[in-house]
Amino acid sequence: MTTAQVLTLAVREVKRVLFTLAPALVGKSYAQHVKIDTPEQVYITAIEIDPKTGLMFDERNQIVTGEPLVAGQHHVIIHYQIIIQNQSSSIKKANTYLLINPDPRSLWKNIPSDPTQLYAKPDSASQIINSPSINMLAASQRGRSHAHKGDARDDDFFIAAGEHWQLAIVADGAGSAKYSRYGSQLICHTIGHFFSQVLARPIPLYQANIELELKDALNAAVCALEAEAQAQQAEVKDYASTVLVVLCVFDSQQQTYVYWTVAVGDGAIALYWPQTQQAILLNTPDTGDYAGETRFLGHDFMQAPINRYCSKEFVPCLLMTDGVSDAFFDSDNALKSGAAWQNLWCDLQQNQALEDDKNLLAWLDFWSKGNHDDRTLVLMLGNTHD
Repeated sequence: MTTAQVLTLAVREVKRVLFTLAPALVGKSYAQHVKIDTPEQVYITAIEIDPKTGLMFDERNQIVTGEPLVAGQHHVIIHYQIIIQNQSSSIKKANTYLLINPDPRSLWKNIPSDPTQLYAKPDSASQIINSPSINMLAASQRGRSHAHKGDARDDDFFIAAGEHWQLAIVADGAGSAKYSRYGSQLICHTIGHFFSQVLARPIPLYQANIELELKDALNAAVCALEAEAQAQQAEVKDYASTVLVVLCVFDSQQQTYVYWTVAVGDGAIALYWPQTQQAILLNTPDTGDYAGETRFLGHDFMQAPINRYCSKEFVPCLLMTDGVSDAFFDSDNALKSGAAWQNLWCDLQQNQALEDDKNLLAWLDFWSKGNHDDRTLVLMLGNTHD
């Protein structure tokens, strides 16, 4: 019996060869070997796959490679040889399929919220305060989970600045509260306007009782929620929202920057030193009594701790709702990690999000698996004193 006859007989005895390709994902680079279900040595000579998929076969490296373009189940024809005793069989052919999954982002709808509904507001917002001595950026973007259903943005913010001070407020309306989109807005603007009046007084800021003013501002917000609920014959809980407040004051006597903060609920407030890549968390996110819960502004606001941090130099400050913090900090410990804050800061820099409010708003559309809530971020970047 000749060598060719021996090889032919051996090939006949080989059971059917099964070929399997790992699933691909639209937009994600693909480079995979074909899985071959046989103990025999197999050499693939060619693979027929629709070029519209964006994939091709690299014979030298025996891999399917490229960037998948078209989702679906695609028919693949594999041409191969079986190698036995260093002898190659004739070229054979097998059929298989490659599954290309769609980009998850393409599955999300972006339905505008109803502009005629009660308390209608834009699905996104941004603002910049820029001068030789002050640079503040704020942006708020409706989350994919709300956009998919055409729901309104529940987050809101308020920023203001003057000589020797900067004020930033962010609020995250409760998803379960039907008017929380306005609750967050009302809280931000009530506290913002309260402090705008306080800061317009002729008394030097470093002489003011800021702690007392913060308590009065929170009380004014609670009263505003109650008045609005009464006017609409609704319940106060229908307007439930968290709130984070930062007031940075320059004490000209002590030549010191003083950061006053108060927080009710989750989200994060932090100071970040880009030069040393260090961070200090200025609030403790209050996640409530049960998993997935948080606290909202109410009459128990007196229990909210007011923190004070002093620095001889101006330090950039970041305020964010949990739609941002959950995507970058996967635990309470991560919120205290300088490396985690560095990662966030670098991401902002690389996407030019620190340049203006429009770039910041665009950055808020970043993709983070499982994190599709509203996102609001306020940045205090400039000095309040020349």
